[in-house]
Amino acid sequence: FGAGSRFQGNILSATSADFLTGSTIDGRVLVQTAVTLQMTTVTNPSSPPTANDVATQLMDAASAKKKEADIKRKEATDKRAAANQKKEEAIVERAAADMKKKDSDAKTAKAQETRDTMLGEMTDVKMRQKALLLADAAIAGATVTKVKASFTAANETAACDDAYLKLGLISTLGACDISNASPDRRHLLADTAYLVEILLSSAEVNQSAMVAALTSLSAAGVTAETTEEDALVLLSTIPGIDNALLTTLKFDATAAAAATAIAAAAEASAVATETAAANLEIDAAATEKAAVDLATE
Repeated sequence: FGAGSRFQGNILSATSADFLTGSTIDGRVLVQTAVTLQMTTVTNPSSPPTANDVATQLMDAASAKKKEADIKRKEATDKRAAANQKKEEAIVERAAADMKKKDSDAKTAKAQETRDTMLGEMTDVKMRQKALLLADAAIAGATVTKVKASFTAANETAACDDAYLKLGLISTLGACDISNASPDRRHLLADTAYLVEILLSSAEVNQSAMVAALTSLSAAGVTAETTEEDALVLLSTIPGIDNALLTTLKFDATAAAAATAIAAAAEASAVATETAAANLEIDAAATEKAAVDLATE
């Protein structure tokens, strides 16, 4: 092979092989007699792995897989411990939430009993309905919204009916009152402009329903004024309520509302912890399975 030549492959020769200056061999030269290399660069391809090499590689791979399985097993153990701990926390929180719910139910029942006694002494049906809405709102810790607007109608009942119609609500959800009445000169003498006040409790009409009702009222061309009211303060303005019973109701309703709020917070916390425990349980089970799969590969 001449100077600067490049050979790639394998040579099997009986006599000789001569590589002149600067030649390059990428392969093997097997000759029975002699091989002459003059400043020749030889790149010998790697030999195929031996049985020992293969065995070592397999052992190394098995060792790495065992190490990976051990790590996964440790991870599974830690996750199982975390899941069990969270499960215990969930059990404790559930028991506490159930106790607070019982306390809330008992205080609510006591307040409702006082309410019924107070309402039983009222003879005015309309005032009784208003008092019932306000008492229930106070017991539940609900907000009371007063919607005030002017309606022209033949009488007070018709004015209230028109108000509920334009609000898109049924009359049993609120309490309607007429704050004043004055003749409307633009209409016949039979028509009167009434300033209608509708009381709505969030215990009966939630926030989204309230927004929808006010939107419906506005769409009907009615301009309304809304205010947030204190249920217990409004109760004290209703004629025909026994003051002693009202005082008792205020105490019982305040206690029931506070207990209800505490119970609701405890329930939310218990549900959150139970959900977290369930998620940890799923994660731990999946990690345990992965550890078993790695150990059996």
